[in-house]
Amino acid sequence: MVPMHVRPAAKYLATGCLLLVLALSVVTCRIDKLLTPAIHDRLAIRPAAILDSAHATSNVPVTDTLRLASADGAPLSWTATATAPWLTISSNSGGAPDTIIVTLDAVALSQAIVHDTIVFTSTQTPGATVKVPVTFTVLAPDPRLTVSPPTRVDSAFAGSAQPRSFRLRIGNTGELPLRWSGSVDSPWLSLSTDTGSVAPQDSAFVTASLTPGTLGPGMQTGAVTITAPGAIASPQTVTVSFTIKPCAESPILADTVVNATIALSDCGAPDRTGSLAKRYSVAANVGDTLSFRLTSGSFDAYLTLHDSLGTLLNQNDDCPGSTGPSCLLEFRVPAMGRYVIEATTVGAADTGAFSLSAVRERAPSLPQSIGQLRRDSTTSIGIGTTTPDSVAVFKATVNDPNLRDSVRLELELVEVSSPFSGTTSHQSGFVRVGQTAWIRATGLNENAGYHWRARTCDKTSRCSAWLSFGGNSDAAPDFLVNAIPENPTIDAFSLNQFNGAVPIPLGGGTGGGIGSAQTVTFKATVSDVDPGDILVIDVEAQSTGTAFDGTTNIYRGTGVTSGSTAAAAAGYSVPLLGGTNYHWRARACDQTARCSAWVPFGGNSDVITAATDFHVP
Repeated sequence: MVPMHVRPAAKYLATGCLLLVLALSVVTCRIDKLLTPAIHDRLAIRPAAILDSAHATSNVPVTDTLRLASADGAPLSWTATATAPWLTISSNSGGAPDTIIVTLDAVALSQAIVHDTIVFTSTQTPGATVKVPVTFTVLAPDPRLTVSPPTRVDSAFAGSAQPRSFRLRIGNTGELPLRWSGSVDSPWLSLSTDTGSVAPQDSAFVTASLTPGTLGPGMQTGAVTITAPGAIASPQTVTVSFTIKPCAESPILADTVVNATIALSDCGAPDRTGSLAKRYSVAANVGDTLSFRLTSGSFDAYLTLHDSLGTLLNQNDDCPGSTGPSCLLEFRVPAMGRYVIEATTVGAADTGAFSLSAVRERAPSLPQSIGQLRRDSTTSIGIGTTTPDSVAVFKATVNDPNLRDSVRLELELVEVSSPFSGTTSHQSGFVRVGQTAWIRATGLNENAGYHWRARTCDKTSRCSAWLSFGGNSDAAPDFLVNAIPENPTIDAFSLNQFNGAVPIPLGGGTGGGIGSAQTVTFKATVSDVDPGDILVIDVEAQSTGTAFDGTTNIYRGTGVTSGSTAAAAAGYSVPLLGGTNYHWRARACDQTARCSAWVPFGGNSDVITAATDFHVP
């Protein structure tokens, strides 16, 4: 019976203990702390010791890392100390978890094995310490090779004649001299020198060159290797990445002038081996006409033109009629797109400044403010009027949509008896757009009438339409030339006398009653070779008993043009008794008071007593 009572009790106690232990483990993380609460957490350090080495007097310290933590991961505060002058720690206190850097410096040490200890304590474990022993093996002095930069990235244009370069610094941070040698693994890489020496704690420099040469576009990778036998950290390799770029195409607009320079660093001209080039692209439309001009004081210019696919469309050395500048003129664009103009040189590897013009050719504008002037270039000649000069001056303002063009004024000046044929007779010099152009026409034909028209033309021989001067009929003269004034003439056979519309025969009378008023009209055909003159007739009518004196009884008619019949009239009154006999003569005069000789009427005698030409009544 007893065993039966004991077993349940034991089972109960055991069960109760298990429950207690489980409960305690829920409340605390560590059973040992529950049982011995006076013992605090411990500091754990990894690694537990430091073993390292360096060469004596080396100025390159070595470093090691210590990682601090608590045994159960709870935060702990700590302090650390070390005594050796060649040992330093990055921090003397902190909180775990933590990391500190231990630096060992051999710069003041001789060859030996030296020791020190880093002592760590924690405020959570007073009196308890953790020690990390440090063993530093100081080796015999040795050279140490350093090379910088470790990498180089550069680029150049394909065909460029100028190598790219950079400086390599070869250093010796050790305590013994070193000798070095350099090598490259690519033909486009080279060194200015491939051997040398460097004293302790000193440096030497060498230039590495990257030559594009005939390399095609793309990335090239090479290496420069520097070797110093017996030196620490030898060999050292510098990786070089060299990008070869295709010729750049700078976009420009038509009607632009580019001032730039061809340099050795520019790309090689794709179509001219050995020459360098700058390339530009211009957008154009179907039907556009493009002209390009390349000038330089430094090299013999050459131009090429390609389409966007690289097809060579045109090339040229010299402009028409000149050497040196290069021209591609009047290129008619076959398709909309991008066109590439290449400015290059005739001579291989020539360089220098240049000027490139790209022009979308358009016809100049009609001339404006056209005018005709006398030889003084100031006095205007009115439309259809006469100039007393055999020289005429013509002017107009000339314009062009291509503002950088040079333009001139052209005339077709012909006598009015000749129709226009479209042939230029006179032209001015070239002037800038918007300026006034002048033409001086000499040797104009005396007594001739002229008509003229004008147009504007540029250096590409593009011209505006013709513009006729004056707004009058092309059959009408714009001006007449009368440089040598001449006297008019009168046709002696055309002289006649009338009473009203009725001719008065030679020696005849006017008729009419006593006291009536009678009008005698005298007529004659007058002419003048001077163009534009206006002519009149002067009539001197004297009684047959009075001689002509040229001053009295002068009658003047109204003006007519050359070749017309001029008339003058004289009024008389029929006398009471008898009648009066008259004789008369006439002359032609122009508006300048130049007159012909007097011509008597009738062919009869004018000597006293003169024969009668007519009588009143």
